[in-house]
Amino acid sequence: MERDVSRDLPASASARKMLGYVSGGLYERSYVGKWIFEVMGIEHDAAWRIVRDLPEQLFAEAATWGLAYHEMKWGLPVRKNLSYEERRRLIRQKRDYRAPMTPYRMERLLEAMTGLEVHVNDAHDKGRFGAEFPDPNVFAVTVIGDSSLDLSGVRAELDRMKQSHTVYTIDLVERRYEVVQCTYAAIVPQTKKTYVVEVL
Repeated sequence: MERDVSRDLPASASARKMLGYVSGGLYERSYVGKWIFEVMGIEHDAAWRIVRDLPEQLFAEAATWGLAYHEMKWGLPVRKNLSYEERRRLIRQKRDYRAPMTPYRMERLLEAMTGLEVHVNDAHDKGRFGAEFPDPNVFAVTVIGDSSLDLSGVRAELDRMKQSHTVYTIDLVERRYEVVQCTYAAIVPQTKKTYVVEVL
């Protein structure tokens, strides 16, 4: 036995609501009338979904279809071939670089990029290694890590984030550990102990 599809129509919530506004009895029995209301209801539901999603599209952290507008706002190419997370990361990166670039912010951004400990020192902060600066527009970047770090990537990132009138030096300090044996004499006879010391 064939099922009467017109009994299930309209399936759309908006269509049922619109059907309730017209005079009763006529359209409830009309197959064509129910389909007209169903089609209008589907379009109306789609419009309401966009309206409900609109507040989320205002912020790059939650946007989906609105990411293209954020990319245009920040002067980025619209890259629909990338995932939402990758597009959000690029927008945040572009947006956050516009804030004033302090040595602390440089440290945080470079640490996030390299995964290593980074120190940025200028004339106002001699830093851990006591650097001397001939001019206030000179700063030093010290990366503490292993020698496998690609410094060209760090240089490119620094060139992008630094102020145009400043210059910098990059020092890569390799972290290694050495075993040191110490002999000492106290109240007890001479004793040898082994210590592991971090050498910078």
